[in-house]
Order: sequence, then structure tokens, then C-alpha cells
Amino acid sequence: MLYQNQPCELIGTKEVFGHKIAWIRLLENNTFIEVPFQELQEDEKTIHLPHIRYVALAAKIKDEVAKKNILAPYESSLVPLPHQILVLEKVMQAEQNRFMLADEVGMGKTIETGLILKELKLRGEIKRVLVIVPKSSMLQWQAELKEHFNEVFHIYDSEMITSLARTFSNINADEEFNFWRQHHQVIVSTDALKPLDRRQGWTQERIDEYNRYRMDAVLNADFDLVIIDEAHKMGGANALVSRYVLAQELCNAVPNVLLLTATPHRGKADHFRRILQLLDPDAFAGDGLPEISELEQYVIRTEKRNAVDYEGNKLFNERFTYKLDVLLDINKHAKQMALYEAVTQYVIKGFNTAKRTKNKATGLIMILFQRLVSSSTLAILSAMEKRLYRLQNNLLEADNDWSDDYETATEEELIDLDFEGIYFNASEGLEDEEAILVQLITQAKECLATEIDAKAEALLMKFEALQQEKNDTNLKILVFTEFRTTQKMLVDIFSKKGYQVAFINGGQDLDERKRALVSFKADKQILIATDAAGESLNMQFCHVIFNYDLPWNPMMIEQRIGRVDRIGQKHPVQAFNLLTNNSVDQRVYEVIEEKLTNILEQFGIDKSSDVLDSAIDMKKVNQLYLQSLLNPERFDFASDKWMHEIKSKLKEFKSTEGILPLVQEEEIEYKKAADVKHSPLPIWLENLYTTYAQIKGTSYTTTTLGYAILGENGQKKKITFDPEVALNNPDVEHITLQHDTVRSLLNQLSEFSIDKGIPVVKSKESDETSGYWSLWQVSAKNQLDQKLDYISCFVADNGKQYTAYANDIWSRLMGLNDNFSFQSTLHSENWQDIQNKVNEVLYETFKKLEAELIENLDKKLKNKENAYNVQKRRIEKIGIENIRESKLKRLDQEHNNWLSKMKEYRNVIPGSKLLMTIRIDGE
Repeated sequence: MLYQNQPCELIGTKEVFGHKIAWIRLLENNTFIEVPFQELQEDEKTIHLPHIRYVALAAKIKDEVAKKNILAPYESSLVPLPHQILVLEKVMQAEQNRFMLADEVGMGKTIETGLILKELKLRGEIKRVLVIVPKSSMLQWQAELKEHFNEVFHIYDSEMITSLARTFSNINADEEFNFWRQHHQVIVSTDALKPLDRRQGWTQERIDEYNRYRMDAVLNADFDLVIIDEAHKMGGANALVSRYVLAQELCNAVPNVLLLTATPHRGKADHFRRILQLLDPDAFAGDGLPEISELEQYVIRTEKRNAVDYEGNKLFNERFTYKLDVLLDINKHAKQMALYEAVTQYVIKGFNTAKRTKNKATGLIMILFQRLVSSSTLAILSAMEKRLYRLQNNLLEADNDWSDDYETATEEELIDLDFEGIYFNASEGLEDEEAILVQLITQAKECLATEIDAKAEALLMKFEALQQEKNDTNLKILVFTEFRTTQKMLVDIFSKKGYQVAFINGGQDLDERKRALVSFKADKQILIATDAAGESLNMQFCHVIFNYDLPWNPMMIEQRIGRVDRIGQKHPVQAFNLLTNNSVDQRVYEVIEEKLTNILEQFGIDKSSDVLDSAIDMKKVNQLYLQSLLNPERFDFASDKWMHEIKSKLKEFKSTEGILPLVQEEEIEYKKAADVKHSPLPIWLENLYTTYAQIKGTSYTTTTLGYAILGENGQKKKITFDPEVALNNPDVEHITLQHDTVRSLLNQLSEFSIDKGIPVVKSKESDETSGYWSLWQVSAKNQLDQKLDYISCFVADNGKQYTAYANDIWSRLMGLNDNFSFQSTLHSENWQDIQNKVNEVLYETFKKLEAELIENLDKKLKNKENAYNVQKRRIEKIGIENIRESKLKRLDQEHNNWLSKMKEYRNVIPGSKLLMTIRIDGE
């Protein structure tokens, strides 16, 4: 049946005022519409072998999907690892969906979360999802959920929330509009959402309005699932901290909760209990550290040492970090050495002046200048030229609110400093600063004109040595720098040397970064990246990293290395930290890299662990650098004091490390993941695509690289059905069950019309049995659920049924090796007799499906009662009275409605649909 040349299925008809109306399902997009009956057309296309093969493949794929206990691994664009599938199973088998995922760093908690989210959606248990993450991770979360699970999330940052709040506050309506309901799936940063108690210069009325459009509105937005990344940061010093208040109210209001953290306890019992109370306020209301038995139904933690691949082998490769000393030679680098010393003296004077005059902005600039001169000559030259311009034009300093004091300024605040947006008070500046800058700028320009950057030279020599050592002229390296000016310099230097270079920085959008990554993978030797590349892109195909300049926070170095030291990396990772022999940076490096590494090894703590992130106070690290710069004779005392504090924090962590319930090695069944990895679904999907291309007359060319080139609508695109090929080739589209074309092809599986005749095919095998083969869809459904099964039957001319033979024919029809040839079409007079013979098999199938439906309904009833009681207790703890009462009323109403419909839910509707029948000519 066709409607406007689109295949459709006739559901029913009715007559209204003499007009016949048809209710149809458009097969391509599975939508239902009413149309004039006379606009329907019979599909006159003759059924040939490609169409028969398409039906056989589509039915087999749908049958495979219908039989799976968990579907998310097959609906994603990656193959989950054994421990990730175990986490999914544990959550899905639990009576409640409120868990802390506490795997160690690098184990893929984002993937586990995506699998759980996808599974809950496929089961119809959730629709509206809120993801709360650190600001720097929002783009990465959005990209990974779209790329791996085809889930579209909208980002609500502070600027957008403020804009929406301003817009909707001006709308006069009987009921205030809640813009958090505009999208079903939202990603928001913690800071954008947390409520305010006070803010300098703000009235209470303005603060109340600010909170109303954030926390109050989110609580009223009726999200079904809330996901909180880095949940340990929500605990706060006490229960009154705004971040914790936000998390507590939200987790009480939302039925499904996932908390993600690698360091949930951080050595502090009260903090740990506060986090756990987000999952269940009653279960964790006591004091002290909870017992493992109390945690087991809420916390899942897998350690790296137990992680295995699809063959049961250990998952993670070794990682090696080296210091690459760059010795400045008085004969080759005299001007660089002189410039470094001159800038350092300028920074010391400028900082002391800024501190004396309490000029916070200038103090930060001076600190940043010291890091710029350690990065490259071009970086410090660009900064000094901008500084000189401001001073010469006597531009007054604007507002200091953009940053905290220099002692508490974060890495991000320093790196993202916008020289164009900051104004300086020249009258309070360093004496003769303009003259000093003019001299320094002249020095820097002479340096650039006559000397090759010492670190760039050392990096190039090491790269060439590694190529020889590994006997690989195509070796790829990833070079990280903090500053775009240094990045530009490196791109120019390496390009002039004849190397193919790509670059990524924060000025590019995500698509531009991906294109650069594709280029790096395909034909470039070097990728120069700022830390923007550390936010959203994974580069397992590269295993050598150079940290051209070193960020002050050692965790930033770990995040850089983590771009390549990931699941899927096939080589040991080598990371080289470039360091010149200047006293300021070298002293601090010895502490925060070398001494800290030794301590971590003594404690047996992975350097990439979130434990380190929670133990390091960036204020103290900043002070170490200042001590090294301003008062080097006291540096040893300051660094020893810092190391003592770190040791104390790590001891606290180790003392409570054993309190978490761990996934045991024997629980991780790698064969389950291997079943997903070696599932026939990708092969069937590829055959479905090939058959579709054959029917449509479009080109489909396979390559030796694991992907195919599909020609469609005058365009060509690269596609693959293998997740590993997609992972290693960012420009190749991964086709999964979630893909729009696949959904369309599977939706077009419609009922076969006997009236058009039965195709007759002849096997190329000489001993084929003559008879009728048919393919059926059997269904059992109630108002809550539906069960499907796909059955093949064969009735021989002697009247007997052969089930195994029917399945064998099904398998052969799915193949692309032309087992059969099309003969003709016949109109069978004894079709009703054949259908009567298979009805018994179809009925038995329905009864089995009906029993499964009833069993699932009983489980849902039990879980519904448990969930109702738990959720009622949580809602009763919401502090805002009107929201609490509203949610309790809605909960009772929904629960009572569900219970009242229980009798209706037990009414099961049977269904059977003939998808295809053919006559097998055995002669």
C-alpha cells in the first residue's frame, strides 16, 4: 500500500459524512495519520529476491533485539567493556535506580551512565533527564552522549539561564512559565544552578528572583533522572553549603539518581554520609563510616586492576613519564637566557608593587607573565605588547570582580585571562614600567629574529630520535601548550621544517576541533593543542605526548595524558615534560612532579586518581610558585610543609579506602561483553544496507579499511558497522540500531499480502524439499508493555512441518551469496490450509509471551509499591513547602491511577502478522 508514493500500512477505515477515511501508518518514520481513502494506492512492485532478503534480514534483526534482556549495548555506537556491562546489569536488576558509580578514574563512568540512561529510556521508565557537571565538562558530556548513544542534550549555561529568566520574567501569564520544561534533556553546570544566599550589591529581592529561576524552577520541572558528575564536590564542609542544599533538594524531588565520583569518601565520614544521603536520607542517617553491607545496594566500584578486555586480558597498558631537560646553551641561547632573567626581574618588581598597592589585576598579570616567558618568547612578547599599549593609552582599570585574589586564583582564571578586557591603573603601576617594557619587547624581538626556541629545538630532536628508535617514520605526537601564541609559533616552526601539522585550541568550535582531529589521524604527524583539546576529544591512535609547557596544577598534566591513555589504547603511553634549566620552574617541578610521584608510589595511589585532585589545594601550589619566584631561600621550607600536608590527606584517604564495596574479579564476565562485541547484528545491519542499496539502485563500495562508501542523493559518505573502525576514523559514520536509516528500514517491515501472489524460488541445492516457507510476527501487549517474537515455519507438500528446516531457509535467505533464484509468482488455492497448520505454533508462541507480560507486570507492581514508599519519604524532606505539597499530591494521584488500572493492565491483546511467504521449488 502506498500514500503519496510512500509505503504505508492500512490500520483501519471509517466513514464520516459520506467520506471514507483511512487510518494508516507511514512505514518510513512510523507515524500514524488519517488520510482520504481514495488517495491510497496499491503497491504494484513485483517481489524479487532482494526484497525477500530485506524482509528476512529486518525480521531477524528485530527478533534479535526483542530477545535481549538489556538493549543499550546494542543501541550504542561502541562496544561496552565487561565491567561496564556488569554495572548496567546491577543497576537494571535493582529494585531502585539510585546509585553511586564510584569506579576508579579512566574506567568510563560516562559510558556506564550513558548505558543506564539509554536502557531506562528504552524501557519507558524515564523521559526527562538533568545532567549536572563541572562547567569544563559540559561540551564533552554533550558530545559523548550524542556520539555514543544518539541522545541529544541541550546545554544551559549561566548566560543562557540569565537570559531566559529575564525573558520569561517579562511575560505576563496566569501561571508562570518554567523554561526548564522546554527541553527533555538538559546539561547544566553546578555553579550555574546552585542557589545564592547573598551577593555583594544585590538586594534580597534580586537574590530571590535569581534562585527562583534556578533551583526552585528545576525542582518544579519534574525530571525523571538526575545525574551528578564529580558528586564528591557537592558534599561541602557541612549540610548548609549551597551546592549540597541544591543536590539534596533535587535528589529528594527526582525518583532516579546517579552520582558519579572516583573518591566518594575523601577520608571523612561526615562528608561521605552527606553524599550517601542524597541517595537515601533514611538509610544513611547515622554517624561514622557505614558498613560495606549497607553500601552494597547503592555503591558500585570497579578498580583498574580488575578491568579486562573482551578476551579476559588486563585492560590498561603501562604509562611512562619522563622529564626532558632542555639545557640553555650560552653560545646558542644567550638572548633567550637574558630575556628570561630580565622578565623575571620585571615580574618580581611588578608583583611586589601590585601587592603593596593591593592591585589584584596587575598581581595576576605578573604571575601570568612568568609562566608566559617559560612557555615561549612569542607568548611573552605578545603579552608585553598588549600591556604596553594599555599603559601608553592610560586606560584605567575597570572592575576586579572578574577574578579572586592572586593567592586563590584558579588555573582556569589565569589561563583564560583576556588582556583585551582588562584595564590597568598606570598611576599605581611600577615606576618606569613603560621604559622597561619597551626594552623587554626589543629584546624579545631580537631573540625571535636570531635564535631558534630552545624547547622547540629539543622537541624536534627528540621526535626524530623516537622515529628512529621505533623505526616508524609515520609516528604521531601530541604536543600540549597552555598558550595560543606559543601554539602559533610551534605550528610555524614545524611547518617550515616540512612536517604536516594540525592544531586545536579553545577558539575553535567542537566541529572545527573534530576536523583537526580527523586530519591528524589521517595524514598529519604533529598535533599542537592547547588544553581545550583535553575537554572533549580522545586520541587513542596516538601514544606519545609532549608537555611543551607545564601547568601549575599537576592534575592538568594527568588530564592531558588522559587524552591518549584511555580504554582502547594499544601501546604503552610515553609522556615527555619539557623543562628548561631555569631555577623558578625547576624547583617547583621537582616538588609537584618528582617528589609527589614518589609519595604516591609509597601509598600505592594512581597518579591519575581523583584522590590527588581532592588532596591538592591550588592556592598552596600558587604560593609555591610565588615562593620560588620571590623568596627562593625559603622555598625548601615551604615545599616540605606542602608535602607534609599532602601526606596527611593521603593517609586519611588510605585509612578509609577499604570501606567501599568492590566489584570482584570473578563477577566481571568478559564473555558477556564478547557476545556483544561478536554479535551478528553489525553483519546483519551491513547486509541490510547492501540489500537496501541494491533495491534502490544506489552504489555501495566496501574498502579494505573496514568502512564502506555509500552513494546516495548525489553524495558519497563513509560508513561502518564496526565501532573500532569508527573510533579510529573520526570521519567515518558509525551505523547502529539507533541510526535514522536503520530505524526507517526496520519500520518498513509490513504485512505481506497473499492477494499479490506468492513468490516461487528455486534453490541451487539439489536435495531441497518442496513446500511453503513463511515468516511471522507474533505479539502480546497490554497498556504498559509489548512482547514480540518472530517465527519461521515450513510446511512441506506432504503436509508436515519442519521447524529446523524453516530456520535454515531463513538463514540462507539472509545471505548475499544467491542461494536461491527467483522463478515466478503463483496464486495458491490451499493457503488457508497452510495457515491453519502453523496457527498452533503461533498460538503457543503467544501464550509464552503472555506469561512473560504477566510476570513482568507483577514485578512492576512490587517495584512500584517500593518506589512509591521510598519516594514519598524523600519528598517529605523537601524544604520548600509548596513544592513538597505539590509533589506529594502528584505522587499520590499518579500512584492511585496506576493501581486503579491494574486490572486493565492484565488484559493482554494477541496479534500475528504474516511478513513473507514463498514457495520453495525443490524439483
